[in-house]
Amino acid sequence: MTDPTITDLRRELEKAREALAGAEQHLARHAEMNAALHCAARVMYSPLHAKVTAAIGGIDHALARTEGNRHLPTLDSQSSDGVWAALIADLDRCGHGRHEGDDCGSCGGRSRGNPNLRPGQVIGYGLRGDHIVMPYREHKHDPAAWRLRLDGGEQQ
Repeated sequence: MTDPTITDLRRELEKAREALAGAEQHLARHAEMNAALHCAARVMYSPLHAKVTAAIGGIDHALARTEGNRHLPTLDSQSSDGVWAALIADLDRCGHGRHEGDDCGSCGGRSRGNPNLRPGQVIGYGLRGDHIVMPYREHKHDPAAWRLRLDGGEQQ
């Protein structure tokens, strides 16, 4: 089973990469616009553009190194699986946006998570009547931990 910390870190890196890709595109368009405005023969990209490009390369390298640890779909908002994975991943956040157990200044230390969805609480039902439950933090990346059979055991 994949370490939940690695899965969380991969998700955060993928979100950062998506934001940086947007910034990189914006900076490139801005440099191109300035070159066109001044009728320049070549485009001069800013040092910030180079730093953003390098940061994206670093994220890509880190994601490639942990590719074997991938467990859930990525949170890429461009893919339909990613949108659903992001939704599920956010269910344990407190009202201040922090995952259960993460530091949250507004919660007074560690986040207590979503007060409306406590671990073990039934949040839905499957096709065969099995319970869909909020798993404990250390098991939230294991799809089997989200389902309980009627006899109380984990779904196989």
